[in-house]
Amino acid sequence: MNAPVNKPPETASFLHLPVVSNWHGLDADAVIFGAAFGKPYRPADFPNDQSSAPAALRAASDRVLLNDQALDIDFTPPACFGNLRVVDGGDIPLINDDFDRHYWDIEQAVRFAIARDILPVTIGGDDGVTNPVLRGLDGLSDITLIQIDAHLDWRDERFGERDGFSSPMRRASELRQITAIHQIGIRSFGSAEQNEWDEAMRWGAQIHPARDIFRHGMGPVIDALPAAGRFFVTLDVDGLDPSVMPATTALAPGGLLWWHIIDLFEGLAKKGDIVGLNIVELAPKNDVNQLSMIGAGRLLVKLLMLQLQKGGA
Repeated sequence: MNAPVNKPPETASFLHLPVVSNWHGLDADAVIFGAAFGKPYRPADFPNDQSSAPAALRAASDRVLLNDQALDIDFTPPACFGNLRVVDGGDIPLINDDFDRHYWDIEQAVRFAIARDILPVTIGGDDGVTNPVLRGLDGLSDITLIQIDAHLDWRDERFGERDGFSSPMRRASELRQITAIHQIGIRSFGSAEQNEWDEAMRWGAQIHPARDIFRHGMGPVIDALPAAGRFFVTLDVDGLDPSVMPATTALAPGGLLWWHIIDLFEGLAKKGDIVGLNIVELAPKNDVNQLSMIGAGRLLVKLLMLQLQKGGA
């Protein structure tokens, strides 16, 4: 498998981490990289600012983390991110508007990291990029997929496209490495119709509606997860409430709050191992005072600290 050679960031790196765009000899515990372009629907009348999200998240680095030795006092004892071996792996480029090539390059980058026991963190992009990310996990087995999202995402196709942002859970259900799917924060209206709901139920997806989480907390969700599980997290930011995550296009009232996600991440780290993170649907033009970039960046940092510090880092 060839080492990816990605486009270096045009702005400051994620959290001012070392930039390693040529992954030959990559030596890290985690690599964060941009995977910015989902396959467009036809007709192309859907708003899409998500491709600018990796650059916007990098630009917000100083507001996400003052410096790498700043303490996160939510940990006991307080801990800092700078003690972890994490790098910025650049961006997977879109070459000549070849979306198939772009998806294949994303898939290969995830596969390369997994084969070297490096935790991949991908920054989309719309939710369509989740499809190649999950395909790239085929070097693992028995993965419990943790989807945080407002929407069901079980469409087999939409406007003739089977690899777009309405289909990642349907495509995930077809992968041998995905053996369980937990869909967390689902609510209200999306593109799902009765047959998509029925298909999710037939497959065995476990759906945890946002309303139930507000009533009962995240505890029942964590209890439903397998002990000693292998968890991959795909975070569609519209799973959070627009009041804390305005930078998205499919705004849906009644979403999850910051502490719901923290409780979930802490539960995952205690119950098993987190093998990767995918963040999608950040639309920077809709942000308010970089609130969403700060939130998404700090959730990324939190998850990496929870997982990578378990080894005594």
